[in-house]
Amino acid sequence: MQNPILRFANETFGKENAFAQMITPCPLPSNYPMNSINRRNFLRGVGVSLALPSLESLQAATGHKSTAQRFVCVATNYGMNPGGFFPEQTGANYTLPTLLKPLERHRKELTVFTNLDHPEVGGGHGCSNTLLNGVELKDAKENPQRLLSLDQFLAEKIGRETRFPSLRMGSGGISWSRAGVRLPTMGNPREIFAQLFLEDNPKLKAKRKQYLSEDASILDAVLEDTRSLSMRLSRTDQEKLEEYLTSIRDVERKLQRRTEWIDVPKPKANSGVIEGDDENFVDLAYPYNTSVMYELMALALQANLTNVITFGHPGGNRLFPFDGITYGYHSLTHHGKRPDLLKELTIIETFYARQFAGFLDLLKKTKDSEDRPLLDSTVVMFGSGMGNASSHSSRNLPVMVTGGGLKGGNHHRFERKGRDGRPLCDLYVSILQKLGVETDRFSTSSANLNHLLG
Repeated sequence: MQNPILRFANETFGKENAFAQMITPCPLPSNYPMNSINRRNFLRGVGVSLALPSLESLQAATGHKSTAQRFVCVATNYGMNPGGFFPEQTGANYTLPTLLKPLERHRKELTVFTNLDHPEVGGGHGCSNTLLNGVELKDAKENPQRLLSLDQFLAEKIGRETRFPSLRMGSGGISWSRAGVRLPTMGNPREIFAQLFLEDNPKLKAKRKQYLSEDASILDAVLEDTRSLSMRLSRTDQEKLEEYLTSIRDVERKLQRRTEWIDVPKPKANSGVIEGDDENFVDLAYPYNTSVMYELMALALQANLTNVITFGHPGGNRLFPFDGITYGYHSLTHHGKRPDLLKELTIIETFYARQFAGFLDLLKKTKDSEDRPLLDSTVVMFGSGMGNASSHSSRNLPVMVTGGGLKGGNHHRFERKGRDGRPLCDLYVSILQKLGVETDRFSTSSANLNHLLG
């Protein structure tokens, strides 16, 4: 059987010029900031523009050295069960509660907070959408720019030098523009992969779709360009490039394996459970979808495709495919302290914590151009705009941060003054300042938390 890449090239360009055209640079999008990023930072093939990680050998040639600072927010739609998330003790010697135990290996870098609120946000499901701005939609009708979310504010400040000012992945909608519009997310891992690494050329879309369906790899399309580049790299950069390409191929294989689950019987559930019957629906409740999302996030940061990423775990009453789960997710969050429902909810929320821990592992082992772990230059936040989902409370939001040079290893509990705790936006001011943004206010902030985070 003919190699699908070669067949794709032959059909597109003719047999005589196929191989030469395969490695010809493809045009970049019209809005691509060529003034800030060197073209040599991409490997190219037919319909493929594969961004490279930061390589010292290339920086020596261009005189550019990466100093990018990054921000990632991972959000849950229905908070985290307070009894399993918040430690009882404060300081560095706190005992890890149930939901934080998967993060044991990262506790020295993690900072956990208790009693962070959005003081202007009431209860209800809508509070999940306010995580990164702390403002309800109805309260911003006359001044929509108040809804601007932290990630989009950062995209304006530190996202201009990357191909994508921000990536919004997963479920939910926690990103808001300056015009007060809630921005859509990308929930299909295969589509995200194409967005990151494949050219958006209308003439090639149909052929590219066929090529992707034949279990081929984009690495085949850039093979010759890879060989040519590798000859110019140092031994260290060659190893870094090889690790990066291996990670891409691993993601490709996981995307291809998703089809193997189509015929796997779904578990039986109680009534009222959404299982995602739409053929275009990609259920992020399934581990193989969630894990590949985290890997795509790490690849995007490694290749300097973006400095700002948000990822939302799904809400709704979907059934998680784990042993012991019989109720939909939303039903479980309204547990009313029933032990059987809390037990099932703990399974799901422990899954969230394990996936997050795995993502931090990726950022620790992946090096930037200065041979530092990506986590050292990436502020990572885990949180939710909802506190206790059982009562739709927006108080005491489950939030923890790590990375980016922030001081970690502690649990901080703030005193409540009546109904209110400490504004979560105080933390956002510290994050902004850590990322080089000169500001002392954001949304409902009253101060900052620099004295706790270093």
